[in-house]
Amino acid sequence: MRLMDDRTIKIGKDLKHKIWAGAEKASTFDLPMVSVIVVNYNYGRFLRQAVDSVFAQNYPNIECIIVDNASTDESAEVLLEIAADYPSAVVLRRARNEGQCAACVDGFAASSGEYIVFLDADDVLVSAFVETHVFVHLSLRLPVGLTSSDMMQALNSRIVLSTIRGDNAQALEKTKNAADLLRNFDSICPEFWPLQKMDASIKTQVRLIEPMNVASWVWSPTSGNCFRRDALDLFIGDPALPGLRYAIDTYLIRGISVLTGSVLIDRPLSIYRMHGGNGFTKHPHLHGVLNYDRFGPNDLDLRSREMIIDHCVANARMFNSRLPEASCFIRALEAINDIWPPLRSRNNAAKSYLAERLETEADALADVFGRKLVAYWRARQRHSIIRALKAWSARLLPRK
Repeated sequence: MRLMDDRTIKIGKDLKHKIWAGAEKASTFDLPMVSVIVVNYNYGRFLRQAVDSVFAQNYPNIECIIVDNASTDESAEVLLEIAADYPSAVVLRRARNEGQCAACVDGFAASSGEYIVFLDADDVLVSAFVETHVFVHLSLRLPVGLTSSDMMQALNSRIVLSTIRGDNAQALEKTKNAADLLRNFDSICPEFWPLQKMDASIKTQVRLIEPMNVASWVWSPTSGNCFRRDALDLFIGDPALPGLRYAIDTYLIRGISVLTGSVLIDRPLSIYRMHGGNGFTKHPHLHGVLNYDRFGPNDLDLRSREMIIDHCVANARMFNSRLPEASCFIRALEAINDIWPPLRSRNNAAKSYLAERLETEADALADVFGRKLVAYWRARQRHSIIRALKAWSARLLPRK
């Protein structure tokens, strides 16, 4: 038993990497470790199936970390059974339920994988989930911060849909569907891929989302994504993140993708279960109809975007040292600010949120980027709300 940050307890035996017992190793190198972090609060009735799906993965190198948010249902008994059946699983018990984001941060701190998957305890991974995501990451010509696969939607135990993502209309148009985006890792480096050869269709089922392109939500919810650890390092240390409570996917995906880009995988590799207690999705999707209340209490998109801007501004020196040029920094913040609906200043509706932050932090930013460049950025933002409104009005006008 080991206390972690005075809030969590590790249960079970020491964590050992799951080793694939098949083919002999051809070298001293191995496939990357993938940490699957299962976050649970009062989902004891679903938790076992979620964890079973982690240990049923085709991929060899996986560690499973379960973070329980002080559940009051049957979760405690289920966790004891899991610890007995899966000795390598790590269970972290939190003393208080402080929300999904705080639990994910704790799970990340306890993990060791080069890739991270956050799995909600009421969702399920298909057995090919980790294998496919790692294969795509290893095959990519452009190293992005995350991959996002489609998800099935289930009402209790019945599959209703095989998609959850909003990008499928674009995928049908084959926009940015690049067959040359992948160099199949199993073909070019077969000695490092001891698993089955990936079927050829994967090359036509990936789509690149370029950095700075976050205009519409095209990714899957939490359980459909696989993050690079070093990409998460850019944002998961934000001290404000635990205060978001939930919707960690909105914050991390938008923040990471706007800087590093992301890749969509056109395969449903996990199951999103709707059971009446979901904080976000209330019913299966219908094309062209939202399945949540926009700007309702569960829609934290605006708040997460403000947090991304705050985090980047507060850590401007670090981001300036990591990005190729200063223009990447301001273009990323402008992209986050100008997503519809554009973020407005809390003190002056005529200004954007970014313009307000550039003004209040002008001196600190000038120490990093220089006064002339910051003054130019501030000038660009003076009428950003008007520009954004005009741009979106033009999109809504009927075509002649």
